[in-house]
Parts: sequence; structure tokens; C-alpha cells
Amino acid sequence: MRLCTLTVDGREDVGIAVDGGIVRLGVLAELTGTTLGPTLLDVVVGDQLGSIRAALADPEARAKALLSAEPAFAPIYRHPPKLWGVGLNFRGHAADLDVEQPVGTPGSYLRPSSCVIGHGDEIVLPVQSERVTAEAELGVVIGRTCRDVAPEDAPSVIFGYTTILDMTAEDAIRVNPRYIPWSKAFDTFCSLGPWVVTPDEVGDLSSIRITTVVNGETIATNQVSAMMRDPYWQVAHFSGGMTLDAGSVLSTGTPGAGVIQDGDVVEAVVEGIGTLRNTVRRADR
Repeated sequence: MRLCTLTVDGREDVGIAVDGGIVRLGVLAELTGTTLGPTLLDVVVGDQLGSIRAALADPEARAKALLSAEPAFAPIYRHPPKLWGVGLNFRGHAADLDVEQPVGTPGSYLRPSSCVIGHGDEIVLPVQSERVTAEAELGVVIGRTCRDVAPEDAPSVIFGYTTILDMTAEDAIRVNPRYIPWSKAFDTFCSLGPWVVTPDEVGDLSSIRITTVVNGETIATNQVSAMMRDPYWQVAHFSGGMTLDAGSVLSTGTPGAGVIQDGDVVEAVVEGIGTLRNTVRRADR
């Protein structure tokens, strides 16, 4: 199943991709007399996929719930319970920063939900940084609250996968790597969406290609198989001794970052998952 969050008449609703378009979950729930959503986070936390499939089986309700306009995407949701970022998980990205590749485990950081935006929103370059980079990443959406998950059991707690654009005030971490949490936490510095795709539609996870694109130019591209630590390992690592709440998102690392400037268009392309696009604007001083 492919799910998204839409903005319709100033309100957000969950969208479900079907043959012929996108079904609005709020309308489908009303027509079928079911309690679904109302947000995509509720769908994840409430394990609602089975109920959604049952509601979609009503052909009349499904047809009436189809979105009648072009979709206006919002972030998959605005307040992930945890938003983990993974750094230097592809060897080429260490070269971007002129640093040594970590040995054993990649870098990591938590970031606030205030940095979340969605497809089509503006990335605002803060006055505190003169060099901001953007990087495409595969996102893992946790579907069940868990702790101490073994790598081989990670698929059982994953709801689905999404596309992420991760921004960094790179000049800050070149001064001191300990500034990473600050350099990642500016408003608009994490774009999520537009789709969450359930694992049954993904196929071979290791073959998925992740590509960073700036103004139509491919900056970096590589497959999940080239990661130092794969997504299942990451779920195990970050759940070790720490609860991962349902709805948490892991951003699993980038093949490479591109410098972005005022007026740029930046994209994250994750094969089979989606294309996430944002424009760039310099903040008013």
C-alpha cells in the first residue's frame, strides 16, 4: 500500500494510492461508517492497514472517495515520536566532509519535529549558515513500539519506507563535529514524504537506489547494498536499550550531499518509494 498526507480545503487527510487515483481516507471512513485515521500517524500507531483494505473493498465508497483535484502533499506527519538521523553510512559521503569514515557504527543524531516539512514546501537557509547541503535518504517508518530488536526481526516492526531530504549547516560541523545536532535542527531542515510504502510493495530492499538531485543534476547516487550498516541493522542498533515508538522515523544515510542556494530546486529520488521535491529560499536578514 502507498499512503500519503494531503491538504484538501485547508485540512489534512490521509491519501491512499489506488488504480485511478488517490482515495481520501476521511471520506472513505465516513462512507463506510468506520473509524479510520484521521492522520497517517494514527494509521501507523493504530495498525489500521487491515481495516483500510476492508473499507477499500467497497467499490462504491472507493469511487466516491477519490480525490478530484491534483494532490497537494503535506509531510507524512508533522510530529514523529522520534526522528533519528544516520550520518556517514555511505563511504562517499565521508569524502564530502573531508573526514574519515567511522569504523564499526555510523554517526547518529536526534532532531526536533520543528524541522519537518513536506513535498513542495520551502527549505529556508538560515542566516546562521553560509553553506547548507541537502541529501537524499531512505526513511524507515517504525510500525510497532519496540525495544531490543534483533536485526533478523527488524522487518516485523517496520511499517514502511519513505523518502527524506536531510539538510545540514555544513560550515558548522566543519568547525566542530559536536555541532551536528545544532546543524541539523534548523526549521525546514527535514523533508518527509510524499509517500510511505509498505514493505510488501518494496521488494528487494538492498537494490533500492537513492539519488540526490540539485537543479536537475545528479549529485550522488547509490544503492542500499552499499551502506555500511543496512536499515535492519539500524533498527536493531537504535532500539537497543531504547524504546522506538510506533511512528518513529529513521533516516538511514545518504550517498552524497549537494550544496543548495537561494532559488534552487532539490530532489530526493528513492527508487520504488517516491520523489520528494523542495525549493530553496534564503531567510530574510
